[in-house]
Amino acid sequence: MTTVPAVTRFLRAGIRRHGKPHLSLSQLRVLYFLRRRSQSSLSEVADYLDVTRPTMSVMVERLVQRGLVNRISDPVERRRIILTLTPAGAAEMERVYDATLQTVADRLEGLSEEQLQQVRAGLVILSALFDEPMGVGG
Repeated sequence: MTTVPAVTRFLRAGIRRHGKPHLSLSQLRVLYFLRRRSQSSLSEVADYLDVTRPTMSVMVERLVQRGLVNRISDPVERRRIILTLTPAGAAEMERVYDATLQTVADRLEGLSEEQLQQVRAGLVILSALFDEPMGVGG
């Protein structure tokens, strides 16, 4: 099971390499989450990153100041903060995401077709296992 940490390190290094120097990996994870789940609450993003709401609030404030995230008060539930990507935030996330995918593709380039099929099959299985809601699938 040393493969998962090795792949994670590889991906994180690629993300750091392609991200803007002023963005932390945690901030990029916020952008990624908002790319997948637009109009999320501050609490939802904090839960995703497993940080406290005050910590997330500071992180989001920095992203707002950099013009990457919009912070809007929910018109129905005033205490709820809704977060969305700005066009600049979406563009930055797309750039980092595409560059990271290219880094992975470059790494896989030397594999045979049979090996690539094995990798794809393994990824399908892992995706099915880990994309399920918590508590489902044992």
